[in-house]
Amino acid sequence: MTSRNPVPPRLLQAIALAVPLVCFATAALAETAVPDQDSQGSTIDDEIDDVAAAKAGSGWSLDPGLRLTARGVTARSTAPAEDEVVDGNALAVVITPSVVLAKDEVTVTLRNATTRLEFEDVGRTDRWQNAARAAISFDLSDATRLTAFGERSDNILAAEFTSTDEWEFGGEIMHSLDAANRLALGASWRTRSYDDAAGSSGDGIRVDGEYRYRFGPNHYAFLRGRYDAINSSEARRNLTRWLAEASYQRPIASDLRLRGELSYQRLDFGGRPVAGGGVREDELFWPELTLVWSPGPWRIAGEARYVVRNSTDPAFDRSGYRFEVEVSHAF
Repeated sequence: MTSRNPVPPRLLQAIALAVPLVCFATAALAETAVPDQDSQGSTIDDEIDDVAAAKAGSGWSLDPGLRLTARGVTARSTAPAEDEVVDGNALAVVITPSVVLAKDEVTVTLRNATTRLEFEDVGRTDRWQNAARAAISFDLSDATRLTAFGERSDNILAAEFTSTDEWEFGGEIMHSLDAANRLALGASWRTRSYDDAAGSSGDGIRVDGEYRYRFGPNHYAFLRGRYDAINSSEARRNLTRWLAEASYQRPIASDLRLRGELSYQRLDFGGRPVAGGGVREDELFWPELTLVWSPGPWRIAGEARYVVRNSTDPAFDRSGYRFEVEVSHAF
């Protein structure tokens, strides 16, 4: 392993940016005494509890839905091939139809998200992306829910390659200790094919865990962790990753909420040697703020983050900011 670079000035800038987030969360905790995304993509979307919505009535219920979303992104100096936008701007339009069928303890959810992404940079290729998901949930009790799912994604960006097709199958168990405390643990198996010259493929496991504390409506604290790995006959596609996140969200006015988040991620590319010996290893840290306004069927949100990245490969030892604005409407 090669030695790490000394702490650069940009790391100090990022720490300075993180201080208000930490102070904000700490003050809130004292007052109350209380996603695959593979790249550093959008985290604006809130959690949507389709199961709870579908089970509002008795007997079989059918709840179709449609959401249209427009996003604008600008990014500077982020590491290449690790985000959809690098030193430039982009616009995205997403259409997401869904159907939720529920009765008693069983809920079936079908959802498809189709995205058109347009880059300002003429050197980037505009793309279509699609992700279709089917899930079935069973309530073992009022406190425990078991979910199994399958998902097919086409032309997505992954950490190990920029154009990837994927099948994923897995499950999750969610348990509420009481009205405030909830735990979730999930695992899945992913099979990927890459649109590279070798026509390579890869597969591997992903394990997720989450703890949520609920203070009240739209008022949460989260701790999340993830481990995942991809193994491929094409050594460059081998990947091992660890991710840890802490976030806090609270309402600040009617239909308006603010979320602060701190994230750490480590990626090991065991099949990518670097000059001077060793292999490519990346460490990322980013503070993030998201403001969401959701009057009725509308959602208007803004997200800002600064990603600090240290890598044993100088080409990826870069840091920078990312801003995103989103407007969506649910029909």
